[in-house]
Amino acid sequence: MNNILFFKNNFLKILVVTILNVIVSNTCMCQEKLYVKGSLFGRPIETQVDHSFAATMLTNRQDISVTTLFAHYQDQKLCNELLTDITKNYSLDVASLFLYERLYEQNNNKQLQDFYSSTIDLLSSSKLDQELSFLQDYHIVFVPAFNYESNAGNFWQQRELLDSARISHEIIKTYQWGLVEENAQMIADCLQKTTHQHKNVIVVSVSKGGLETALALEKITNPDVLNSIKAWINVSGILKGSPAADHWLKPSKKIWLRFGLFFSGKWKVPLNQLLNNLSYEQRKQKADTLSIPQNIYTVNLIAGKLRTQKDRTELYLPSDGYSPLLDEIADNGDVVVEMSADHTYEGVDLNVRMVALLRYVTNKLQGELVDE
Repeated sequence: MNNILFFKNNFLKILVVTILNVIVSNTCMCQEKLYVKGSLFGRPIETQVDHSFAATMLTNRQDISVTTLFAHYQDQKLCNELLTDITKNYSLDVASLFLYERLYEQNNNKQLQDFYSSTIDLLSSSKLDQELSFLQDYHIVFVPAFNYESNAGNFWQQRELLDSARISHEIIKTYQWGLVEENAQMIADCLQKTTHQHKNVIVVSVSKGGLETALALEKITNPDVLNSIKAWINVSGILKGSPAADHWLKPSKKIWLRFGLFFSGKWKVPLNQLLNNLSYEQRKQKADTLSIPQNIYTVNLIAGKLRTQKDRTELYLPSDGYSPLLDEIADNGDVVVEMSADHTYEGVDLNVRMVALLRYVTNKLQGELVDE
C-alpha cells in the first residue's frame, strides 16, 4: 500500500511539472550550442548560447554587427512582435540578450540590477537572519504558486528565514488548483483584512500567484488599504497566462492529462475551466487592460537563464520555459533579470535573492535610493 501511495504522489508531481513545462518542440530553431565567457550588465558571465551572434553580443558589445542590430531597432517600442522578428532572423538567445540590454538601458532598471547583483555578492557569505533588521517595520505577505504544496512556490524557506529573524509575515493560502479570479478575490479580501493591522505591507508573489495578485490589486479601491500596500514584488508572474495551457487544451493532449489526474486522485479538478483560465491566447488581450495602483511600487523579477527556452516555445519569443518574459512584466514596474535561473528557480539560493530585493524595495520606499 505504501508503495502505491509513493508511486501516486510522485506521478502527480511529474504530471504537474509536465502541465506547466512541456511545450511542443520547435524544430526550426537554430541548433548551435556555444560556450562563452563574456560580460552582461557590466559583470562577467559564463554561459552557453544558441548562436554565434549571441556569443558576439556577450564578448564584444561594440562589434559593428551588434551596434547595427541595436541601431536598427532603436526607435521601435520593445514588444513581442519586435522580439519575434529578432528570434526568426537570429535566435532566441539573441532576442533575449537584446531584451535584457534594452531593459538595462532604463535608468531605474539599471540601478535595480546593479544593486541586486552587488547585494547578492555581499549576502552570499552572510548569516541572513542577522541581515533583516531593515524589515522590522514591515509586514510581508506571500502569494503562492500553482500546486504550491508540492514545490518551492509555497515560500517555505523564505518564511522560515523571516521566522528566525522575527519579521512579521503571512502566506495567503489560495486554492492550489483554483481558478485565477477565485483566488484573486481571496487575495483581495485577505489584503483588506491584513491592512487593518499592518500599515507597511509588501506583497511577494510567484508564477500563477502573480496573475492573481495583479487582479486582486486592481479590485481594491479603498484608499486606506491601498496606502498600506507599499510594494509588490512580482516573481516570474504569468500575467498573461501560459502557452503550456494552450498546448494541453489540444484534444489529443487533454486525454492523457485527464487520465493522469484521475489516476493521481485529482478527478475533481475542473480541467477545462483551469486550462481555459490559464490560456495564453485567451489571457493576453485581457491582461493589456490590467491597471496596478500607482502608489504601489512594483518590482518584476524575471528568470533569464539563456538556452532554457530552447525547443520549449511555439511563439518565437524569449521565455523562461513557462511564459514569454516580456509578458511577466507589470506595467510601470522596475525590472531585474536573474540570469542563473529559469521559471522553477531550481538550484538558486532564493533566500539571498529575496533579501536583496526586499532591501532594495525598502531603501526605495524610505527615499534612500533616488531615481536617476
